[in-house]
Amino acid sequence: MVTLLTCDSVPDVQLPARMLLDGAMGTELIARGLDTRVEPGDVWNRTQPQIVQAIYKAYFEAGAQAVQTNTFGANRFRLAQFQRAGEVRALNVAAAVLAREVRPQGRLVIGDVGPSGAVPPPEGLADLTELEDAFAEQAAALAEGGVDLVHIETMYHPKEARAAMRGARLGAPNLPLIVSMTCTATLGGTYATPLGFVPEAMLGVFLEESADGVGVNCTLSPAAMLDVVRFIRARTTLPVFAKPTASPGPNEHIQAKDMALGALALLEAGATAVGGCCGTTPADIAVMRQALSAAPPPLQNLAI
Repeated sequence: MVTLLTCDSVPDVQLPARMLLDGAMGTELIARGLDTRVEPGDVWNRTQPQIVQAIYKAYFEAGAQAVQTNTFGANRFRLAQFQRAGEVRALNVAAAVLAREVRPQGRLVIGDVGPSGAVPPPEGLADLTELEDAFAEQAAALAEGGVDLVHIETMYHPKEARAAMRGARLGAPNLPLIVSMTCTATLGGTYATPLGFVPEAMLGVFLEESADGVGVNCTLSPAAMLDVVRFIRARTTLPVFAKPTASPGPNEHIQAKDMALGALALLEAGATAVGGCCGTTPADIAVMRQALSAAPPPLQNLAI
């Protein structure tokens, strides 16, 4: 097994080698009738719990060794856009409990924390202390719900990533912390986040703030994500999470067999855990499971 944690105060969480994560949650909810113009998907943890739980179960049945909670936007900033800022605790706890209720023995529930939607200065006006408080609030609720670790994902600004990590450590000091960036390929053949920050800047913050695991998710197809995973792996021995998108462009969807081949390539490039982001379905994860099971056995497992 791979141990993610190095901090004596945090218990180790064992990660199987070639770990298979889940796929998308948001696009699965939309496929089941969610209208994001009216309400955030996180609200369904309480209003449509049977649907959220069915998606968790579908990913576990497809072979995922961990699922992420339906809490990508369950922070006070994003919920305030729907006049629901006071529901942070209830929505995060509910999401974790729903996942735990259908978790098979030996599988993990990962507390999902997405960006706030607020941009730190000088690019924006967000107050860093308020950001840190918001992330602490969400992480504390996820911990209360019983998640096994926290994954801060889709980070695109190093200052927000730092605030998110510090907040999560305050809110959930006894849980391992994974943090992932999102980026796209530039015309010059390099990579940058949507706000123009290079992977070096993002990874630097992740390591400075003592992440227990690092990674990259969303935006990139599996093939386009390979160089970023290689870049990360060359600079750290920490577990690396990779969740490419199955929908890298408008009206574009990567077929399940190609997502599976991409998952194998990402593992070869140095990823510890692979799954899928936007557009990835339980059926896609099932094909990934078949591909990973058919591949040669790993030399070792990992731990955080």
